[in-house]
Amino acid sequence: MLNKVNRLKKRKEFNFVYRKGQVAHAQDFFVHYVRAYKPYPQIGISVSKQVGNSVVRSRTKRIISEACRLNIDKFAVKNYVFTARESIVGKSSVDIERQLIAMLKKYKLLKGQDV
Repeated sequence: MLNKVNRLKKRKEFNFVYRKGQVAHAQDFFVHYVRAYKPYPQIGISVSKQVGNSVVRSRTKRIISEACRLNIDKFAVKNYVFTARESIVGKSSVDIERQLIAMLKKYKLLKGQDV
């Protein structure tokens, strides 16, 4: 699970990222991101009912959260909102983590890369 300081919790925070942010795409999820006003990255996770029942949605959130937690030190200082697609169902955590790192590299969202 992500540390409390690294989580977006309030609807207002999510809406700010959706409104002002840019979008990065991966195969099984996409990410809205915007410059952070705190000295560390913050992450929110959104999974719609189209993905599956509550068990599937919770598992999806846990997998994305764990992939982010393991790689939080690589994230550029921004606010991120991950939104899962239906194709994520049945994917392993290793696949999700690989997609996450590849997406961060592609859109230059790693620490030390300028956007």
